[in-house]
Amino acid sequence: MKKLNSSELTKAIRHSLIIFIVSFFFLIGTLILIYIGYQEYHHAQDKAIGMNELTGDINKLEGRNAYIDIAMSPFLFASYKQDGKESDNKFYLVMDKDNFLYVVYMSSKDYQKLNKKNERITGVTEKITTDIKELAIKAYNKELGEEYLTIENFDEFVGPIMLNTTYIIDNSELYYIGSIVCFCMFIVFMFHFVSTYFKNRKVLKKYSKEDLEKIGMQIYGMGHNPYQKMKLYLTKDYVVDLSQGLTILKYDEIIWAYPYEYRYNGLLVNKNVKIVDTENQAYDIANTRYIKKDKEKVIDEVIEKLKRKNKNITIGYSDEMKKSLKSKKKPRKKKNIKEEDKNSSLE
Repeated sequence: MKKLNSSELTKAIRHSLIIFIVSFFFLIGTLILIYIGYQEYHHAQDKAIGMNELTGDINKLEGRNAYIDIAMSPFLFASYKQDGKESDNKFYLVMDKDNFLYVVYMSSKDYQKLNKKNERITGVTEKITTDIKELAIKAYNKELGEEYLTIENFDEFVGPIMLNTTYIIDNSELYYIGSIVCFCMFIVFMFHFVSTYFKNRKVLKKYSKEDLEKIGMQIYGMGHNPYQKMKLYLTKDYVVDLSQGLTILKYDEIIWAYPYEYRYNGLLVNKNVKIVDTENQAYDIANTRYIKKDKEKVIDEVIEKLKRKNKNITIGYSDEMKKSLKSKKKPRKKKNIKEEDKNSSLE
């Protein structure tokens, strides 16, 4: 990209680079939060307590991260139905290496990942409901061939709590949500960078190195700029606006100028000057969101100065002007039809 002598124009180009750097930091933040979330999840698993170590009041046993080192393939004994279809999460009986029996609520996906034995499963402890106890007793006794488990001795042999492996209590979700927010910000800033960069590049291509030096000198020679907060420079020969990327136009290229309002749900959000050049391209300049007072007066001043620089500029919005410019738009070039194609189509 061409270098500019004017510090203000250079700032416009640097601004797009700053946007890129900010977007890069958001991307780094996304990766860091994903990594921390991953570490947090595995840290919670590492701190889990063995199910055979949990004793005491049942109310204190619920909602704890726990694990089981299983020594046998889980035995399926119950599942729910949702909308007429069998749920992916099911209830299993498992035995650990110390021959303790447990109820486990686990997804089919996690079950398929398990080896036949010596596999650790981690989850959260929950109270076993009476209906699950009854189903477990029925399935176990049927498999064993005798009435071994009963409601009375269930808590003694199996325990009052089960292990739900479909989740674990940790803070990883907060980090993952944060990473999603950071990634969305990365997309927003990167989109802004790409659009600003290519807009600036297109504008700079339009002018020679000598022209850009001339524009830079005119900005430098302005001294006090009353529209500094709006990032607008009305030099001797050019309109230069840096509020939304880089806009440079000669006064004699402008054919139409009028005040323009941006409204959201009826509320005035922003007001600026819309200008149209000889190629029927529209630009927004004099962005008043950067100033707090006398916005109307500033807009009128800018339009008046444009008029003084080019007396042929049409001032004020009108449907007639819009229709006139629309009719002057150059039609798209159509592909030439070869002579043999014409003849063949006529035949």
